[in-house]
Amino acid sequence: MQTSNIYQDIDSEEQVLQAIYLNPELIYQIDITSQDFTNTLHKELYEALLTIYSDGMVVDLATIKDTKPEISILKVSDLFSKALTSANIKYHSNKIMEATFNRKCKETLKELISQLGNHHFLETIERTVTELYEVQNRKKDKNIKEVLEKVKDCSLEAKKTGKYGIPTGFHKLNSSIVGLCPQHFWIIGGYTSHGKSTLLSQIIHDICSKNHKMIVFSVEDSVSDKLTRLIATTTQIPIVSIVKGIIDTAILDNAIQTISQYNLYIYDDIYNLDEMDLKIKKHKLQGGVDIVAIDFVQNILTGGESIYERMSEVAIKLQRMAKKHNICMIGLSQISKDKEKGSISLRGAQELASSADIVLWIDREQDKQDFNLIVRKNRPFGITGKFPCRFTESWTNIKEAY
Repeated sequence: MQTSNIYQDIDSEEQVLQAIYLNPELIYQIDITSQDFTNTLHKELYEALLTIYSDGMVVDLATIKDTKPEISILKVSDLFSKALTSANIKYHSNKIMEATFNRKCKETLKELISQLGNHHFLETIERTVTELYEVQNRKKDKNIKEVLEKVKDCSLEAKKTGKYGIPTGFHKLNSSIVGLCPQHFWIIGGYTSHGKSTLLSQIIHDICSKNHKMIVFSVEDSVSDKLTRLIATTTQIPIVSIVKGIIDTAILDNAIQTISQYNLYIYDDIYNLDEMDLKIKKHKLQGGVDIVAIDFVQNILTGGESIYERMSEVAIKLQRMAKKHNICMIGLSQISKDKEKGSISLRGAQELASSADIVLWIDREQDKQDFNLIVRKNRPFGITGKFPCRFTESWTNIKEAY
């Protein structure tokens, strides 16, 4: 009798259950759930084994029967009598997950066919593909030894290349924050019209010109506004001149050609974190993402009623997204001044600063070209301080002041 095909693998299901019976501690070293089992007995037995082990009891026929009275102990006894080794449990658990993925693909195709002609068809495609991504990229608990090996690999690579993370275009700043590192959450704070968007445009230009991949969620400016600013950064021609057409056509064409080749995606119609998360997953599937920026975080829609509640939720979720997708997340934030205490803080909630790994502040007097970019928090690397910067004469670029 055939017990395996692309949609189910009964042999592997049995092998995994037998291995857990021989060595129950293996249950947390594999990344499967009861829903991955296609045989009803196997599904119930796995649930029983998980419960027994979680409760700290000994796995035997008696505890299985007590935990799941509906299970046929004769069948369980027959299954476990064949148990010989637990050595291949990872191989067989991977086979089970492959079968789950194939079943999910089949279900997805059926759903898409049934939705043909529906005006939500494209949304259905995006949702189902994302669900497939989740199934294929399930992660087990991190193994300390494996993580240590990755830390070693990163260290050796940094020694070889002289780089860690993605360097910004600010060399002195890089000596403090090292670079835009995966799983780090940045906040860039500043008063309104003090240069946050210009700084972001400079970062986009510096990063994307080195072939790194970036997504920008603009919950304030339109896509055309963001691209116009980026053209200004690229050409060093003021935005007002570009808007009025006071720019050489050849220069404009060259800038457009350059920016068109960037691995850059800008969205101005996404205002909530769940949709942002969905887009990030999509781009991870389609070729990867290195950096995600949000301009600016106070405009993100959440369930909270007050600005404090909203920013508390945003802070936690952005930090989680950075880790989940292995990206560097940058959030631009307005800042406010406490009149009583005379202190400056991120507008809405201290949780933004608490959750962030790096907090940069634009310390500038209105209309002044020179200012300080202050590293107010540097959780990963510890070095804080002021870094003198300057707007160029055209007000389109920000450079370090040497």
